[in-house]
Amino acid sequence: MANSTSETSEMLSSERLQQQSPAAPTRTCHQQQQPLIAVFSSLGRMSPAKCWLLGILLLLTVATSWPTGTSAAPRRARGLHLILGHGQHRHHQHARSTDPISIIVPLPTNQTEGWESCSKMSITPNTSALIYARDVAINTREAAICLTQEWLEHMQSGDLKSAIRKFSFHKLYLKHPLQAEVEKVVFNYETETFDYVGAKPVSTVEEEMHQIIETLLVVEHLFDAVQFSHKDWNCYFKAFMDFFHHNMHSALRVANKSDLCNPEDSDYNKNHIFLKFAAALETIKVLTVMVHKYDQLISNQ
Repeated sequence: MANSTSETSEMLSSERLQQQSPAAPTRTCHQQQQPLIAVFSSLGRMSPAKCWLLGILLLLTVATSWPTGTSAAPRRARGLHLILGHGQHRHHQHARSTDPISIIVPLPTNQTEGWESCSKMSITPNTSALIYARDVAINTREAAICLTQEWLEHMQSGDLKSAIRKFSFHKLYLKHPLQAEVEKVVFNYETETFDYVGAKPVSTVEEEMHQIIETLLVVEHLFDAVQFSHKDWNCYFKAFMDFFHHNMHSALRVANKSDLCNPEDSDYNKNHIFLKFAAALETIKVLTVMVHKYDQLISNQ
């Protein structure tokens, strides 16, 4: 296994060196500092076989980072009917005028026997873990932005700025504890960053962690509900599940818990004209809110 992992890493490194493009004047995936983010950034230029190999490396990374004696590890495998489904290609010209009527449908969440409800989860804060949790949220947010940008470029012949502008009038309406705050996250077209405008003051660590953990679980379930094509899932969006799991792990450290909790059932607009993009954008905005909350909780210590 060690030799296989080493060979795979060398192959991925060689692939990136051979196909590296000149740096753009704005932030690109190739400029990220974290090793995993650098690997994520090359996904769009990989063959399907190499995407599978990278998936194995990602699973090994998650498995080795998870603490022993905890049931908070990833607990669901994505169904093959979702992995192998072929999404219908659409042209998204004049998206605002052709917006279909919103259809709000239930989003059931897994209920694990013996776990507390997220809203009633008993928490004894471990504030020493806040900085680590903040850093995980920052790094996974940047990786999510990079993957979304590369997916748009390589699979949709678009870019993040244009897609946000084009679909700004289309709403996902995903229900979760941070929904009202996520709606205040806007894309700054000048700096090309996501800004949390009119941020809500943070509450206690206990209250904030309830909301963060439950929201991560709800967004994870959303990705289970969205149908991705084989390549979209394995080369881009499968990594988002790892982002959720890493953030759940760090949030549990702050909450000083070993088990996750049962989130409330949710609902969302199943008829969103560009649902895959909406799910990615929701993830980025949730992580932006989380970074703000962690920053404020650290400052309040």
